[in-house]
Amino acid sequence: MKEKEYKDKRAKSAESKAAEDAREKAEADAKRAEEKQTDAAAGEQVLDREEMGDDKYIEALEERIGQCMAESVSARNIAMRLQADFDNYRKRNAALAEEMKTLGKSMVIEKMLTVLDNCDLARKYLTDESALTGFNMMERQILDALESFGLAEIDTEGKDFDAAFMSAVEREKAPGQEGKVVGVLAKGYTLNGKVLRPASVKVGC
Repeated sequence: MKEKEYKDKRAKSAESKAAEDAREKAEADAKRAEEKQTDAAAGEQVLDREEMGDDKYIEALEERIGQCMAESVSARNIAMRLQADFDNYRKRNAALAEEMKTLGKSMVIEKMLTVLDNCDLARKYLTDESALTGFNMMERQILDALESFGLAEIDTEGKDFDAAFMSAVEREKAPGQEGKVVGVLAKGYTLNGKVLRPASVKVGC
């Protein structure tokens, strides 16, 4: 009787262990299946060494590493392009800001050229020496201020006519001075090397 009870206990114990092993295996399989589903949802192929075998597993790993490296290079290239685009954007903005500043400066200085023209006209009517001296000093101060911004008078007197810097308003008989400037009707100016206003001149013919 005792021997039978002992055998029954051993059988139940074996059945209990088998059930426990089966439960653990089922849980492991379920966990593995869940991981596969998660990876598949992420768009990645699941690598299972046991299912694939060593050779195919290693081959798949090498392929995965190659893909990761290609993605890394692609991401770096994108980052470099974005950085280059940002640098170009910053340079364009800086160039535009400089251009607007130059344009604003040239507009103001161009208005001041009328003042300089009037100074030249007014000088012809000043007869008092002290008044003329004071007038010249004032004009010189205006010119100094404008020259500090890059304004320069175009040198024309006695020069060959140059259409890039001069405008021929009149022609005058001047033997031996054909094609040369023989008179200036209105001074011309450049601003930072660029023509702001061409000189109006008389050209010998």
